[in-house]
Amino acid sequence: MATGHEALRAYELLVHDTRVPAVGDSGTGQLRLEFSSDTQLPELIEALRHVFAAAPELDSVLLVPDGQPVGSTARIRFQQQVPEPDGCNDELSVRGGLGAGDHGTLPGAPTRFTVYRYRCGRCEHTSYRIAADEAPPLCPAAGHGEMRMDP
Repeated sequence: MATGHEALRAYELLVHDTRVPAVGDSGTGQLRLEFSSDTQLPELIEALRHVFAAAPELDSVLLVPDGQPVGSTARIRFQQQVPEPDGCNDELSVRGGLGAGDHGTLPGAPTRFTVYRYRCGRCEHTSYRIAADEAPPLCPAAGHGEMRMDP
């Protein structure tokens, strides 16, 4: 198991494009996934599966640990890099892939997180976040303010 610096930066394995939108750039239309940098890789993988499943038209997701965008993960690269859950019991496939390590994964999907969806009430900007115990994210469009959590 990864520890220290290695564990805290495991999310970087999912970054395929390190370009990030400029501050205040609301024209990118890129969806954000906000999470704490100490989020474990299996939890982040499951969150991305949820986000990509909820938005089939989505090509990529901007990863935002601790409020700092680090880059995006593309759907096609994510699907190539991360095995699908086994249809029988939701365990990671034994074919390997990102997060599989020595294939000694515990049975079942991670249960320590929930993905929350936030939307701006004035435009169509959407953001996903793993933690809900923080202040709501702000819409990047000037003057739009806090986003609301979707039920």
